[in-house]
Amino acid sequence: MKDATWVARQLYHCRILFFPCRQPSGAILLKSVFFVIGLLIIYGSLYPFNFHAAPTGSWAAFFASWRAYTGRGDALSNILLFAPFGYFGVLVYGRKAWLIAATLLLAVGVQVLQVYLPGRDANLQDVFWNMLGVGLGAGLTLLPWLRFSTAGDVRDRGARVALLLIGCWLAYRLMPFVPSIDWQLWKDSLKPLLLYPRLSPVGLLHDAVAWAVVACLWPQVCRYRRAGLWLLLLVAGVFALEVVIVKNSVSANNVLGALLGVGLWTLWLGRGHSGRVLLALLLMLSLLLSGLAPFQWRPVPGDFHWLPFHGFLAGSMMINISVVFEKGFFYGALILLLQQESGRFRLAVATAFLLTLAIEIGQLFVYRHTAEITDPLLVLLIAMALKAVGGEYSPQRTRRFTEGK
Repeated sequence: MKDATWVARQLYHCRILFFPCRQPSGAILLKSVFFVIGLLIIYGSLYPFNFHAAPTGSWAAFFASWRAYTGRGDALSNILLFAPFGYFGVLVYGRKAWLIAATLLLAVGVQVLQVYLPGRDANLQDVFWNMLGVGLGAGLTLLPWLRFSTAGDVRDRGARVALLLIGCWLAYRLMPFVPSIDWQLWKDSLKPLLLYPRLSPVGLLHDAVAWAVVACLWPQVCRYRRAGLWLLLLVAGVFALEVVIVKNSVSANNVLGALLGVGLWTLWLGRGHSGRVLLALLLMLSLLLSGLAPFQWRPVPGDFHWLPFHGFLAGSMMINISVVFEKGFFYGALILLLQQESGRFRLAVATAFLLTLAIEIGQLFVYRHTAEITDPLLVLLIAMALKAVGGEYSPQRTRRFTEGK
Protein backbone atom coordinates (compact mmCIF):
# COMPACT_ATOMS: atom_id res chain seq x y z
CA MET A 1 0.00 0.00 0.00
CA LYS A 2 2.92 2.30 0.76
CA ASP A 3 4.31 1.66 -2.74
CA ALA A 4 1.01 2.59 -4.38
CA THR A 5 0.92 5.81 -2.31
CA TRP A 6 4.39 6.76 -3.55
CA VAL A 7 3.31 6.18 -7.15
CA ALA A 8 0.20 8.31 -6.65
CA ARG A 9 2.32 11.12 -5.23
CA GLN A 10 4.65 11.08 -8.25
CA LEU A 11 1.69 11.13 -10.62
CA TYR A 12 0.40 14.15 -8.73
CA HIS A 13 3.75 15.92 -9.24
CA CYS A 14 3.46 15.18 -12.98
CA ARG A 15 -0.08 16.60 -13.17
CA ILE A 16 1.24 19.68 -14.96
CA LEU A 17 1.56 17.52 -18.10
CA PHE A 18 -2.10 16.64 -18.26
CA PHE A 19 -4.25 18.97 -16.14
CA PRO A 20 -2.60 22.37 -15.92
CA CYS A 21 -4.77 25.13 -14.46
CA ARG A 22 -3.22 27.55 -16.88
CA GLN A 23 -0.56 27.42 -19.56
CA PRO A 24 2.60 26.32 -17.68
CA SER A 25 5.60 28.57 -18.17
CA GLY A 26 9.04 27.33 -19.09
CA ALA A 27 10.38 28.35 -15.66
CA ILE A 28 7.80 26.20 -13.86
CA LEU A 29 8.62 23.21 -16.04
CA LEU A 30 12.36 23.61 -15.55
CA LYS A 31 11.88 23.84 -11.78
CA SER A 32 9.67 20.74 -11.89
CA VAL A 33 12.36 18.79 -13.77
CA PHE A 34 15.03 20.03 -11.35
CA PHE A 35 13.13 18.95 -8.24
CA VAL A 36 12.10 15.62 -9.77
CA ILE A 37 15.78 14.89 -10.52
CA GLY A 38 16.62 15.69 -6.89
CA LEU A 39 13.89 13.35 -5.67
CA LEU A 40 15.13 10.58 -7.96
CA ILE A 41 18.68 11.00 -6.63
CA ILE A 42 17.44 10.66 -3.06
CA TYR A 43 15.21 7.73 -3.99
CA GLY A 44 17.94 5.84 -5.84
CA SER A 45 20.53 6.52 -3.14
CA LEU A 46 18.37 5.39 -0.22
CA TYR A 47 16.48 2.48 -1.80
CA PRO A 48 15.18 0.14 -0.32
CA PHE A 49 14.77 2.38 2.78
CA ASN A 50 15.36 -0.45 5.28
CA PHE A 51 17.15 1.71 7.84
CA HIS A 52 18.87 -0.01 10.77
CA ALA A 53 21.26 1.02 13.52
CA ALA A 54 24.79 1.63 12.23
CA PRO A 55 27.07 -1.38 12.88
CA THR A 56 30.06 -0.96 15.16
CA GLY A 57 32.96 0.66 13.36
CA SER A 58 30.87 1.83 10.42
CA TRP A 59 31.51 5.52 11.11
CA ALA A 60 35.28 5.01 11.28
CA ALA A 61 35.15 3.15 7.98
CA PHE A 62 32.98 5.90 6.50
CA PHE A 63 35.39 8.73 7.39
CA ALA A 64 38.32 6.67 6.08
CA SER A 65 36.52 5.87 2.81
CA TRP A 66 37.79 8.99 1.06
CA ARG A 67 41.05 7.08 0.49
CA ALA A 68 39.32 3.92 -0.77
CA TYR A 69 39.64 2.86 -4.40
CA THR A 70 36.57 3.65 -6.50
CA GLY A 71 36.04 1.62 -9.63
CA ARG A 72 35.85 3.38 -12.97
CA GLY A 73 32.24 2.33 -13.47
CA ASP A 74 31.18 3.49 -10.01
CA ALA A 75 32.89 6.86 -10.47
CA LEU A 76 31.26 7.43 -13.87
CA SER A 77 27.86 6.40 -12.48
CA ASN A 78 28.13 8.98 -9.70
CA ILE A 79 29.15 11.68 -12.18
CA LEU A 80 26.27 10.93 -14.53
CA LEU A 81 23.81 10.73 -11.63
CA PHE A 82 24.42 14.35 -10.58
CA ALA A 83 25.18 15.95 -13.98
CA PRO A 84 21.47 16.59 -14.84
CA PHE A 85 20.99 18.07 -11.36
CA GLY A 86 23.75 20.60 -11.97
CA TYR A 87 22.57 21.35 -15.50
CA PHE A 88 18.95 22.09 -14.67
CA GLY A 89 19.90 23.76 -11.38
CA VAL A 90 22.01 26.36 -13.20
CA LEU A 91 19.34 26.80 -15.88
CA VAL A 92 16.72 27.53 -13.24
CA TYR A 93 18.63 29.45 -10.58
CA GLY A 94 21.89 30.49 -12.22
CA ARG A 95 25.33 30.12 -10.67
CA LYS A 96 24.42 30.75 -7.05
CA ALA A 97 26.59 29.96 -4.03
CA TRP A 98 23.59 28.53 -2.18
CA LEU A 99 23.01 26.07 -5.03
CA ILE A 100 26.53 24.69 -4.60
CA ALA A 101 26.00 24.44 -0.85
CA ALA A 102 22.64 22.69 -1.29
CA THR A 103 24.17 20.24 -3.76
CA LEU A 104 27.03 19.47 -1.40
CA LEU A 105 24.53 18.95 1.43
CA LEU A 106 22.54 16.56 -0.77
CA ALA A 107 25.64 14.58 -1.82
CA VAL A 108 26.95 14.29 1.74
CA GLY A 109 23.49 13.68 3.21
CA VAL A 110 22.70 10.62 1.12
CA GLN A 111 26.11 9.13 1.93
CA VAL A 112 25.58 9.67 5.65
CA LEU A 113 22.15 8.05 5.52
CA GLN A 114 23.60 5.08 3.61
CA VAL A 115 25.56 4.24 6.78
CA TYR A 116 22.22 3.14 8.23
CA LEU A 117 21.27 1.08 5.17
CA PRO A 118 22.49 -2.55 5.18
CA GLY A 119 23.88 -3.52 1.81
CA ARG A 120 24.70 0.05 0.75
CA ASP A 121 28.31 1.22 0.57
CA ALA A 122 28.60 4.69 2.12
CA ASN A 123 31.68 6.28 0.59
CA LEU A 124 32.91 9.86 1.02
CA GLN A 125 34.78 9.61 -2.27
CA ASP A 126 31.40 9.44 -4.02
CA VAL A 127 30.78 13.01 -2.85
CA PHE A 128 33.74 14.15 -4.94
CA TRP A 129 32.41 12.37 -8.04
CA ASN A 130 28.92 13.77 -7.39
CA MET A 131 30.24 17.33 -7.24
CA LEU A 132 32.30 16.71 -10.36
CA GLY A 133 29.09 15.63 -12.07
CA VAL A 134 27.35 18.80 -10.92
CA GLY A 135 30.23 20.85 -12.29
CA LEU A 136 30.02 19.00 -15.60
CA GLY A 137 26.29 19.63 -15.81
CA ALA A 138 26.75 23.30 -14.97
CA GLY A 139 29.48 23.55 -17.59
CA LEU A 140 27.12 22.26 -20.27
CA THR A 141 25.02 25.41 -19.85
CA LEU A 142 27.96 27.38 -21.27
CA LEU A 143 27.45 25.73 -24.66
CA PRO A 144 25.28 28.02 -26.84
CA TRP A 145 23.07 25.24 -28.20
CA LEU A 146 22.36 23.95 -24.67
CA ARG A 147 21.32 27.30 -23.21
CA PHE A 148 17.67 27.62 -23.97
CA SER A 149 14.39 29.18 -23.04
CA THR A 150 11.01 27.85 -24.03
CA ALA A 151 10.07 31.18 -25.60
CA GLY A 152 12.02 31.10 -28.82
CA ASP A 153 12.00 30.18 -32.44
CA VAL A 154 10.04 27.02 -33.19
CA ARG A 155 12.90 25.55 -35.19
CA ASP A 156 15.35 26.20 -32.36
CA ARG A 157 13.09 24.47 -29.85
CA GLY A 158 12.63 21.55 -32.23
CA ALA A 159 16.40 21.31 -32.67
CA ARG A 160 16.87 21.17 -28.89
CA VAL A 161 14.43 18.29 -28.58
CA ALA A 162 16.07 16.45 -31.48
CA LEU A 163 19.52 17.05 -29.99
CA LEU A 164 18.37 15.71 -26.62
CA LEU A 165 16.98 12.51 -28.14
CA ILE A 166 19.93 11.87 -30.45
CA GLY A 167 22.23 12.54 -27.50
CA CYS A 168 20.44 9.85 -25.48
CA TRP A 169 20.90 7.32 -28.30
CA LEU A 170 24.58 8.13 -28.70
CA ALA A 171 25.13 7.97 -24.94
CA TYR A 172 23.46 4.54 -24.87
CA ARG A 173 25.70 3.30 -27.68
CA LEU A 174 28.96 4.76 -26.35
CA MET A 175 28.75 4.02 -22.63
CA PRO A 176 31.06 4.04 -20.63
CA PHE A 177 32.86 6.66 -22.78
CA VAL A 178 36.32 5.32 -21.87
CA PRO A 179 38.60 4.58 -24.88
CA SER A 180 41.36 2.02 -24.92
CA ILE A 181 44.56 1.71 -26.94
CA ASP A 182 44.65 -2.07 -26.49
CA TRP A 183 44.82 -3.65 -29.96
CA GLN A 184 43.44 -6.95 -28.63
CA LEU A 185 40.41 -5.18 -27.20
CA TRP A 186 39.77 -3.60 -30.60
CA LYS A 187 39.86 -7.01 -32.25
CA ASP A 188 37.56 -8.46 -29.60
CA SER A 189 35.07 -5.66 -30.27
CA LEU A 190 34.87 -6.69 -33.94
CA LYS A 191 34.58 -10.44 -33.36
CA PRO A 192 30.73 -10.44 -33.10
CA LEU A 193 30.64 -8.82 -36.54
CA LEU A 194 33.45 -10.61 -38.37
CA LEU A 195 33.75 -14.05 -36.73
CA TYR A 196 30.32 -14.74 -35.20
CA PRO A 197 27.76 -12.80 -37.25
CA ARG A 198 24.28 -13.55 -35.94
CA LEU A 199 21.06 -11.78 -36.80
CA SER A 200 18.17 -11.46 -34.39
CA PRO A 201 14.87 -10.18 -35.88
CA VAL A 202 14.02 -8.30 -32.68
CA GLY A 203 17.51 -6.83 -32.34
CA LEU A 204 17.65 -5.90 -36.02
CA LEU A 205 14.28 -4.13 -35.80
CA HIS A 206 15.44 -2.36 -32.62
CA ASP A 207 18.53 -0.87 -34.30
CA ALA A 208 16.84 -0.17 -37.64
CA VAL A 209 14.00 1.78 -36.02
CA ALA A 210 16.43 3.67 -33.78
CA TRP A 211 18.60 4.84 -36.67
CA ALA A 212 15.51 5.67 -38.75
CA VAL A 213 14.41 7.95 -35.89
CA VAL A 214 17.87 9.54 -35.83
CA ALA A 215 17.64 10.10 -39.60
CA CYS A 216 14.20 11.64 -39.10
CA LEU A 217 15.48 14.06 -36.44
CA TRP A 218 18.83 14.79 -38.06
CA PRO A 219 17.77 17.65 -40.39
CA GLN A 220 16.58 19.61 -37.34
CA VAL A 221 20.08 19.39 -35.84
CA CYS A 222 22.20 19.62 -39.01
CA ARG A 223 20.79 22.40 -41.21
CA TYR A 224 23.55 22.48 -43.78
CA ARG A 225 23.98 21.14 -47.26
CA ARG A 226 24.80 17.45 -47.56
CA ALA A 227 23.12 16.70 -44.23
CA GLY A 228 22.75 13.10 -45.39
CA LEU A 229 26.51 12.78 -45.80
CA TRP A 230 27.04 14.15 -42.28
CA LEU A 231 24.57 11.57 -40.99
CA LEU A 232 26.52 8.74 -42.61
CA LEU A 233 29.69 10.12 -41.04
CA LEU A 234 27.92 10.15 -37.67
CA VAL A 235 26.94 6.49 -38.05
CA ALA A 236 30.47 5.51 -39.09
CA GLY A 237 31.92 7.53 -36.22
CA VAL A 238 29.70 5.77 -33.69
CA PHE A 239 30.83 2.34 -34.90
CA ALA A 240 34.47 3.43 -34.86
CA LEU A 241 34.15 4.70 -31.30
CA GLU A 242 32.38 1.52 -30.20
CA VAL A 243 35.42 -0.45 -31.35
CA VAL A 244 37.87 1.57 -29.23
CA ILE A 245 35.63 2.14 -26.16
CA VAL A 246 35.91 -0.51 -23.46
CA LYS A 247 33.04 -2.94 -22.85
CA ASN A 248 31.60 -2.30 -26.31
CA SER A 249 31.33 -4.33 -29.48
CA VAL A 250 29.90 -4.08 -32.99
CA SER A 251 27.52 -6.81 -34.15
CA ALA A 252 25.83 -7.69 -37.42
CA ASN A 253 22.55 -6.40 -35.97
CA ASN A 254 24.19 -3.01 -35.31
CA VAL A 255 25.64 -2.54 -38.79
CA LEU A 256 22.75 -3.94 -40.81
CA GLY A 257 20.24 -2.17 -38.58
CA ALA A 258 21.94 1.18 -39.17
CA LEU A 259 22.01 0.66 -42.94
CA LEU A 260 18.36 -0.42 -43.00
CA GLY A 261 17.22 2.39 -40.73
CA VAL A 262 18.94 5.24 -42.53
CA GLY A 263 18.03 3.80 -45.94
CA LEU A 264 14.43 3.18 -44.91
CA TRP A 265 13.91 6.78 -43.84
CA THR A 266 15.94 8.46 -46.59
CA LEU A 267 14.60 6.44 -49.53
CA TRP A 268 11.03 5.72 -48.44
CA LEU A 269 9.51 6.95 -45.19
CA GLY A 270 11.04 10.43 -45.37
CA ARG A 271 9.58 11.00 -48.84
CA GLY A 272 5.96 10.23 -48.04
CA HIS A 273 3.25 12.11 -46.16
CA SER A 274 2.65 9.22 -43.79
CA GLY A 275 6.31 8.48 -43.08
CA ARG A 276 6.20 9.55 -39.43
CA VAL A 277 3.03 7.54 -38.83
CA LEU A 278 4.68 4.39 -40.17
CA LEU A 279 7.83 5.12 -38.21
CA ALA A 280 5.81 5.57 -35.01
CA LEU A 281 4.05 2.24 -35.64
CA LEU A 282 7.38 0.49 -36.24
CA LEU A 283 8.70 2.06 -33.04
CA MET A 284 5.71 0.78 -31.07
CA LEU A 285 6.16 -2.67 -32.61
CA SER A 286 9.85 -2.68 -31.68
CA LEU A 287 9.06 -1.72 -28.07
CA LEU A 288 6.40 -4.41 -27.87
CA LEU A 289 8.62 -7.18 -29.26
CA SER A 290 11.64 -6.14 -27.19
CA GLY A 291 9.49 -6.00 -24.07
CA LEU A 292 8.13 -9.54 -24.50
CA ALA A 293 11.07 -11.38 -26.16
CA PRO A 294 12.02 -14.25 -26.10
CA PHE A 295 8.29 -15.07 -25.72
CA GLN A 296 8.68 -17.87 -23.17
CA TRP A 297 5.24 -17.86 -21.59
CA ARG A 298 4.65 -18.52 -17.90
CA PRO A 299 1.99 -21.02 -16.83
CA VAL A 300 1.31 -18.81 -13.79
CA PRO A 301 1.52 -14.96 -13.88
CA GLY A 302 4.48 -13.41 -12.08
CA ASP A 303 4.44 -10.53 -9.60
CA PHE A 304 3.91 -6.88 -10.45
CA HIS A 305 6.28 -4.53 -8.61
CA TRP A 306 4.70 -1.23 -7.63
CA LEU A 307 7.93 0.12 -6.13
CA PRO A 308 9.47 2.23 -8.94
CA PHE A 309 12.91 1.38 -10.30
CA HIS A 310 12.87 -2.01 -8.61
CA GLY A 311 14.91 -3.55 -11.43
CA PHE A 312 17.07 -0.49 -12.14
CA LEU A 313 18.50 -0.32 -8.63
CA ALA A 314 19.84 -3.88 -8.72
CA GLY A 315 22.87 -5.11 -10.60
CA SER A 316 25.42 -2.98 -12.43
CA MET A 317 24.74 0.75 -12.11
CA MET A 318 26.61 1.34 -15.38
CA ILE A 319 24.27 -0.99 -17.28
CA ASN A 320 21.24 0.56 -15.61
CA ILE A 321 22.26 4.09 -16.62
CA SER A 322 22.79 2.83 -20.17
CA VAL A 323 19.25 1.41 -20.15
CA VAL A 324 17.90 4.77 -18.94
CA PHE A 325 19.52 6.48 -21.94
CA GLU A 326 18.03 3.83 -24.26
CA LYS A 327 14.53 4.17 -22.85
CA GLY A 328 14.83 7.94 -22.83
CA PHE A 329 15.53 7.85 -26.55
CA PHE A 330 12.78 5.40 -27.52
CA TYR A 331 10.03 6.78 -25.29
CA GLY A 332 10.93 10.37 -26.10
CA ALA A 333 10.98 9.63 -29.84
CA LEU A 334 7.60 7.93 -29.64
CA ILE A 335 6.07 10.92 -27.83
CA LEU A 336 7.59 13.33 -30.34
CA LEU A 337 6.44 11.39 -33.42
CA LEU A 338 2.91 11.01 -32.06
CA GLN A 339 2.79 14.70 -31.20
CA GLN A 340 3.96 15.69 -34.67
CA GLU A 341 1.13 13.76 -36.29
CA SER A 342 -1.68 14.45 -33.82
CA GLY A 343 -0.67 17.94 -32.73
CA ARG A 344 -1.66 17.01 -29.17
CA PHE A 345 1.08 16.55 -26.62
CA ARG A 346 -1.05 15.04 -23.87
CA LEU A 347 -2.56 12.51 -26.27
CA ALA A 348 0.95 11.46 -27.36
CA VAL A 349 2.08 11.06 -23.74
CA ALA A 350 -1.06 9.11 -22.81
CA THR A 351 -0.55 6.75 -25.77
CA ALA A 352 3.06 6.07 -24.82
CA PHE A 353 2.05 5.61 -21.17
CA LEU A 354 -0.66 3.07 -22.03
CA LEU A 355 1.66 1.19 -24.40
CA THR A 356 4.36 0.78 -21.77
CA LEU A 357 1.76 -0.19 -19.17
CA ALA A 358 0.38 -2.84 -21.53
CA ILE A 359 3.91 -4.20 -22.09
CA GLU A 360 4.51 -4.38 -18.33
CA ILE A 361 1.23 -6.24 -17.87
CA GLY A 362 2.24 -8.60 -20.66
CA GLN A 363 5.53 -9.25 -18.87
CA LEU A 364 3.54 -10.86 -16.07
CA PHE A 365 3.09 -13.82 -18.42
CA VAL A 366 6.62 -14.19 -19.85
CA TYR A 367 9.89 -15.41 -18.36
CA ARG A 368 13.08 -13.31 -18.10
CA HIS A 369 11.17 -10.08 -17.50
CA THR A 370 10.15 -8.19 -14.37
CA ALA A 371 6.79 -6.43 -14.52
CA GLU A 372 6.90 -3.09 -12.70
CA ILE A 373 5.53 0.44 -12.78
CA THR A 374 8.92 1.96 -13.70
CA ASP A 375 8.55 2.33 -17.48
CA PRO A 376 5.13 4.06 -17.40
CA LEU A 377 6.57 6.50 -14.85
CA LEU A 378 9.62 7.00 -17.06
CA VAL A 379 7.30 8.04 -19.89
CA LEU A 380 5.88 10.80 -17.67
CA LEU A 381 9.32 11.97 -16.56
CA ILE A 382 10.64 11.97 -20.13
CA ALA A 383 7.57 13.87 -21.29
CA MET A 384 8.21 16.48 -18.62
CA ALA A 385 11.82 16.84 -19.79
CA LEU A 386 10.76 17.16 -23.44
CA LYS A 387 8.23 19.82 -22.58
CA ALA A 388 10.77 21.73 -20.50
CA VAL A 389 13.28 21.64 -23.36
CA GLY A 390 10.90 22.24 -26.26
CA GLY A 391 8.02 24.09 -24.63
CA GLU A 392 4.65 24.29 -26.34
CA TYR A 393 5.24 24.12 -30.05
CA SER A 394 3.79 22.49 -33.13
CA PRO A 395 6.71 20.68 -34.75
CA GLN A 396 7.03 21.29 -38.45
CA ARG A 397 7.99 18.61 -40.91
CA THR A 398 11.68 18.65 -41.67
CA ARG A 399 12.99 19.02 -45.18
CA ARG A 400 14.55 16.14 -47.03
CA PHE A 401 18.33 15.90 -47.08
CA THR A 402 18.47 16.87 -50.73
CA GLU A 403 16.90 20.27 -50.14
CA GLY A 404 19.80 21.64 -48.04
CA LYS A 405 20.07 25.15 -46.75
